[in-house]
Amino acid sequence: MKKGFFIAVSIFLTGVTYAQTLQDAQKEIDNENYYKARVILLKLLSDPAVDKTETAYYLGNAFLRSDDADSAKIFYKMAVNPDPKNGVPISYLASGRLALLSKDTTQASKNFTRALQLTKSKNANIYYEIGDAYFRPNIINLSAAISNLDEAHRMDSKNTTITLELGDAHLANSANDNSEGGKAMNLYENATEQNDKLALGWIKIGRLDMGGRIYDQAIEAFNKALAIDQRYPVVHKELGQAYYWTRQYDKMIQEFQTYINLSPGDSKARISLLEMLFSNKDYDKCADEAAKGLKNDPNNVDYLRFLTYCDYELKRYKDGYDVMKQLMQTPNIKLKQRDLIYAARLANSQGDTTQALSLYPQALAVDSSNCDLLGEYAKALYIAKHYDEATKQYAAKKSKCSDLSSLDIYYLGRAYLIMSDSIMADTTFGEFIKRNPTSPDGYFWRARTNLKIGKLEDFLSYPYYQKYIEVASADPVKYKSNLVESYDYLGTYYLEKEKDKTKAKESFQKALELDANDEIATESLKQLK
Repeated sequence: MKKGFFIAVSIFLTGVTYAQTLQDAQKEIDNENYYKARVILLKLLSDPAVDKTETAYYLGNAFLRSDDADSAKIFYKMAVNPDPKNGVPISYLASGRLALLSKDTTQASKNFTRALQLTKSKNANIYYEIGDAYFRPNIINLSAAISNLDEAHRMDSKNTTITLELGDAHLANSANDNSEGGKAMNLYENATEQNDKLALGWIKIGRLDMGGRIYDQAIEAFNKALAIDQRYPVVHKELGQAYYWTRQYDKMIQEFQTYINLSPGDSKARISLLEMLFSNKDYDKCADEAAKGLKNDPNNVDYLRFLTYCDYELKRYKDGYDVMKQLMQTPNIKLKQRDLIYAARLANSQGDTTQALSLYPQALAVDSSNCDLLGEYAKALYIAKHYDEATKQYAAKKSKCSDLSSLDIYYLGRAYLIMSDSIMADTTFGEFIKRNPTSPDGYFWRARTNLKIGKLEDFLSYPYYQKYIEVASADPVKYKSNLVESYDYLGTYYLEKEKDKTKAKESFQKALELDANDEIATESLKQLK
C-alpha cells in the first residue's frame, strides 16, 4: 500500500475535519479535491450510522483519482459483499472497479451489468459510475465510457457532474475525432449556464483552451472560476500552469503557493509546484520547497527525488549523492527512469563507479533510445577504464542516434588511443578537428596518436603539434603542460629533421618560459651550446 493512505489516516486521527456527509465527500471528488474527500470519508467510516459499503466505495474512488491504486483496492474490497445473493449495486460497482484494476475487462463488464440490473437500468448515477470507471484515472474503454455517460446524461441532463464528465470523455476522444472537442466545449458551457456558480465548469473550459494553446482565454476562464470560489485549490493550480506557459513565472509560483496553502498536508500539491519549478529550471526554489516538505515528511520519496535532481543541477554533487542514497534505501521504492539517471550521474560524480555502471544500464532498459543517456554511459565506461566496452557503447549510440556529439567523439578517440588502435584514433580525432577547428584538444591528441604511427623519424605529429601551439597560445596558462610538450616536439623536429638549430633553440626556450623545470628543453639546450 502506498504511504498516501497512511498520511490521510494520520491526519484524520489528529482531528482535522471538514464537512461530515457522504454528499460533501462526493462533491469534493467531483471538484478534484481528493485529499479533502479522503479525510471526510475516513472519518465517516468510523461512524456506525453511515453506510460502510458506499463510504468505502467512494474512498476507493478518491484514492484511485489520487493515483494510489493500492489503497483504492483495499477500500473497494471493503465495499464488496461476499454474498452475491445479497449484493447491492454499489458492491457490484466496486467489484467491477477491482476487475478493471486487474485488467479483467470481461469480469468487470459482468459486474457492471449486474449493478444495472439491480436498479432496472433506471439509475443515472450507476451509469455515471460505470462510465467513470472506464475513463478515470486512465482510459480503459473510451467508447464504453461515452455510451454509459451519454445514458446517464439522457436520464439526468441537469446533473452538472454528469454533464462535465461527459464533456471530459468527448475531449479525450478528440484525438480520434476533431469534432469531439466542440462537443466537449458545448457540454462545459451548458453546465455553466445551468449553474452560474459552477467554478468547475470554467476550469474545464480553461483546460480546453489550454489544450488549444489559447492561453489568454484559459487565464480568463480560470479567473472566472476564482471569482466564484477563491478558495478552490485546483483553480490556483490550473492558473499557475497557464502562467507557466505564458512565461509569467512569478505569478505561476504565487498561484502554486496558494494551491499548497489551500491543501494543507496534501503532498501532491507541493509536488505539483516542484514539478513546475524543476521544469522551469528554477532549481534553487525547487530544492528549497523540497527541503520544506521533508521537514514535515522526512521519508517522502517525491521530495527526496526532487532534492536529488536539484542538487545535481546545482552542482551540489556530494549533497545530492547523500540524498540519492537515502532515496535508494527507501523500502519498496519503485525507481523511475529519472531517479536512475540522476542516481547514476551522482554516483559517477563521486567516483562510485560500481554504482554508476549498475544504474546506467537500468535506466537504458527503460528507454534504450535516450541519446544523452547512451553518451553518458559510454563516458562512464571510459572513466572506469572499460575502454573496449566504451567504444562499443559509443557505436551503439551512433547506431540508434545517427550521430555522436563532439564530446562523444573526443572520448571515443581517447579510448581507441589507449587501446593502441592508432588508425581508428587518428580517424576519430580527425573528425573531432573537422567539427571543432578552434579547439586545441583535437590537434594535441591527433599529434599524440601520430607518435604511434610510422617511425619516430618521420615526424608525422609535426603539423598537429604546430597547430596546437597556434590555437592554444591564446590561453598559455590553461594549456601550459601540453604547450610545453608541443614546444619540445617542435624543438626536436627542427633539430633532427630540419637541422635548424636556431628554430630548435627558440622552441626549447619557449618551453622553458612556460616551465623552468622542463628537463627535455634544459638538456637539449645544453647540447646546442
